[in-house]
Amino acid sequence: MKRLSSFIAFLSVVVIIIMTTFQLSAQSNTLNSLEGIWLGKLEIPNNAILRMGIIVNKDGSASLNIIDQATGNIPIDEVSYVGDTISFKINRLGISIKGNISSAKDSIWSTYKQRGGAFTLNLGLVDVLPQLKRPQTPKEPFGYASEEIEFENKEAAVKLQGTLTLPDSKTKVPAVVLLTGSGQQGRDQDLAGHKHFWVIADYLTKKGIAVIRMDDRGFGGSTGNFKTSTTGDFATDALAAVDYLKHRNEIDEKQIGLIGHSEGGATAVVAASQSNDVKFIISLSGGIVNFGDIHIHQISDRLRSQNISEENIELEMEWRRILNNIAREPTDSAMAAQKMWTAYKALSEEDIKTMNWPEGRMNHMVSQLLGSWWRYSLSLDVISLYMGLDCPALLLFGEKDVQATARDNMPLIEEAVNAHGKANITIRLIDGVNHLYQTAGTGSEYEYVQIEETISPEVLKLLSEWIIKDPM
Repeated sequence: MKRLSSFIAFLSVVVIIIMTTFQLSAQSNTLNSLEGIWLGKLEIPNNAILRMGIIVNKDGSASLNIIDQATGNIPIDEVSYVGDTISFKINRLGISIKGNISSAKDSIWSTYKQRGGAFTLNLGLVDVLPQLKRPQTPKEPFGYASEEIEFENKEAAVKLQGTLTLPDSKTKVPAVVLLTGSGQQGRDQDLAGHKHFWVIADYLTKKGIAVIRMDDRGFGGSTGNFKTSTTGDFATDALAAVDYLKHRNEIDEKQIGLIGHSEGGATAVVAASQSNDVKFIISLSGGIVNFGDIHIHQISDRLRSQNISEENIELEMEWRRILNNIAREPTDSAMAAQKMWTAYKALSEEDIKTMNWPEGRMNHMVSQLLGSWWRYSLSLDVISLYMGLDCPALLLFGEKDVQATARDNMPLIEEAVNAHGKANITIRLIDGVNHLYQTAGTGSEYEYVQIEETISPEVLKLLSEWIIKDPM
């Protein structure tokens, strides 16, 4: 009897295994019928329409490609197909797509959900996904020399790698170093399928200006710890690049400058304030308003787009100002953290609930604000640096820029320039362009991918003409 019971138990296991194998096989066979490329449009009200593709493979695996965010193929973690309902999940991104398949198996009516948002996404079979068009991306033959380079920021013990493009010239040429914006980036400042810095370097080099574009610390071929570095540290990297150019025979050391985009604009003025080797700077949408205020403005705009009341927005913005002010104080991090928590304990339960600011979120904010990059940026006085600057500077702002807005930044620097009689500083508003200097419709970040233009030809022309005519 004992052997019989053991045999029955064994047989049950075998049956379960066989049934499970059959079910998996059946699901795989069903998924085989959905093999192909599915394309749809997801509309985010008052923001954007994003093209999305789902690629279902023969083995039942799948990937998601958000075309208008240039994500590439993102592996899907879970694929489930029961009856006429199919669902896809990408757990790490909080994405789920669930819908019904037509009887002809040529369309899927689904709902896309991500972190509280739910949007309609109807998909149909296509032969191929649409490709992003980037007509300004340089193509060979370039008509100039392109050289992989490496140099060292000796003070920081950081090795930096990049690309130097050199005009075909028998005389020494002017040169610029390109400085990236916020976030760790590579030498081309790839964003939304655009290679902004490569396009700028290509244009300027063809106009007779040598260009260095380099990988940020800890990215690509560059060493160093990006997470613990500040804008001031990046400025020393910029000066290391300037020093490298000074020792190149092809370069006129009296005509070496910096071009910084967004945070790179602040990096440029910090570097120029520390060295006479920087002969001119160009800031593309560099913040004049203190970074903390810019950040608060961006968050308030985002909350408005979510239909949060003005009263609740102001409550959160005032709370963020309190935290920023504490982070700006010249105290050690332990004392600053204690002050932040004391302020938090003074909040009412109603305010904490209204702002959705539980202790877990507070822990995150304290850690973030007391990081070296945040403390440096919150304490940085960009206007004072410009007022102490002797070399020529060109400051550009995009009329449709929603990240470093002209309306918030231009009046501050214009007032300071006029008050101090700074004839070396030129300020220009560029009509019709966004934060990336693309010719734009609304200026929204969602447009970056959808616009084929990488950077306005008008802006490229302005850069080259100013460098060649003005600073020297």
